[in-house]
Amino acid sequence: MPENLQGDPQQGVASMVGGILEDAQKLVRQELALAQREIAIAWGKAKNGVALLSSALAIFVVGGVLAGVMLAKFLHQYALPNHEWACFGIAGGLFVLLGAALTYCGIQQVKRIHVSLPQSVESLHEDTPAPNGELTASRASPITLLKR
Repeated sequence: MPENLQGDPQQGVASMVGGILEDAQKLVRQELALAQREIAIAWGKAKNGVALLSSALAIFVVGGVLAGVMLAKFLHQYALPNHEWACFGIAGGLFVLLGAALTYCGIQQVKRIHVSLPQSVESLHEDTPAPNGELTASRASPITLLKR
């Protein structure tokens, strides 16, 4: 009499579900590793940019102070010789207006920044089911696997 070579059906389903869970865990780990790598690359680029901008800012601060004093002294000598305080006020006001304009432009630029992880997003779109319920050709649905 031939023996039943087909094992317990419960054991087959359990091993299939276990395999599905292992695949899901592996996929999540890979997606997290990809996101971490993209963030590290973006952070490296941002770090270099911030270092250069902060150096430029320090130099511009020194130059701005010297230019402000020079403008005030110029106004005091040629425009308002008896009102040194007004000359410093005019020079300071001009620098405040310039700073406000630059701040406005900077805020507008920051609002345009959208932080995204393009490879991770693309990978997640590939891994998620299509709206009509079909999956990508490389992956089988867990329901399809359970029906086999």
